[in-house]
Amino acid sequence: MDVLQAIHELSIAIRTSEPFAELRRAYEQVQRDPTAHQLFTKFRALQKQLQQKQMSGFPVSDADVELLQQHLHIIEMNENIARLIHAEERLNELFAKAMNAMIQPIDELYDGHS
Repeated sequence: MDVLQAIHELSIAIRTSEPFAELRRAYEQVQRDPTAHQLFTKFRALQKQLQQKQMSGFPVSDADVELLQQHLHIIEMNENIARLIHAEERLNELFAKAMNAMIQPIDELYDGHS
């Protein structure tokens, strides 16, 4: 099987998985709640800003991290956003399993099992 074809099929499988469906439902609920939507949008903008800062080679200060943590604490108090975060964590667990499966051939090679 072609690796790129397998990646495409994995993408389809993720989109049709229950963890992704849960994430979609939670995100739609956040979109329908004006307060949650505003809080989440602000948090995502801050998160992206810090990621861009890191990717540009600039250090992320303790104040930056503290600000992000404060926003995270605030948004987690919103039930709809808390549900979204939980759904995202479930999907990330699925991604971690996929990543482990992709790394396994390299680990086996380096460990002499290939």
